Amino acid sequence: MSKFIDKLNSLNKDASPAMGFRRAESGEKHLSLLVAVELSGKPEDELKEAATTGAAAGILDPAGLSAAALIKYLKTKVDMPAGLVLGGGKTGTGAKAEGSDIDFIVFDMNLPVKSLEGNEAETVGKILRLDSKMEPGLLRAVNNLYPGVDAVMVDMRLPVLTIESLMNCRRVADFSGQPVVALAGKNLAPAELAALREAGVKCVVLPAGTTAAETVALIEDIKALPRPAKKKEKKGVAIVPRMGLATAHKEGEDDGGDDDNDD
Repeated sequence: MSKFIDKLNSLNKDASPAMGFRRAESGEKHLSLLVAVELSGKPEDELKEAATTGAAAGILDPAGLSAAALIKYLKTKVDMPAGLVLGGGKTGTGAKAEGSDIDFIVFDMNLPVKSLEGNEAETVGKILRLDSKMEPGLLRAVNNLYPGVDAVMVDMRLPVLTIESLMNCRRVADFSGQPVVALAGKNLAPAELAALREAGVKCVVLPAGTTAAETVALIEDIKALPRPAKKKEKKGVAIVPRMGLATAHKEGEDDGGDDDNDD
């Protein structure tokens, strides 16, 4: 399993302790929303610096990088999963860089299927980038694709985060049934972070060029968010029309009419 996908899925697990036992309190604050960073591929120490921030993953678009430069960059050993965007640049044909350690790949609906060759293994996570306004039928189809999709990505880099954009995001999460990774700006307010979390987002991706200090500050803001409240599932009540014979009128029963006879 991809390390990054495993982190995404762990947010969905019930962390409640077993009955009769009390969980020991740890000094680490609960992180209810992951943070990933976009990488530019240079300078070489970029990957090492990103790994020191506590980010859950780094995402590299190889556009503009030669195959040799890409392999050299990805061979940098850090304790942070690295993902590769397929579809752009000279090395974006989908072929996995030989000798590199790719934890997951990101691709869109227009990627040729043959470009996934070499990335079918379960150890490589697969994130499909979608339009948040996609119709429900296509969103449902995500679960039945080969070689499988582990998460979906939507673009939430908007001038203003609106209720409509949150509704579209929630729609993607509900219909696809997959963890949502959201491309986002680096200046997110705590209220926006909480809103994205409630809209189904499991990870926000900061744009390339975000400094290490900015990444750390956002992670601290997420740690300070109140834990999401457990929502009670509302049971749907089907409204079924009653069909049957009308109740027979019993003799002597007052029907509310005028009993006076006309003279």
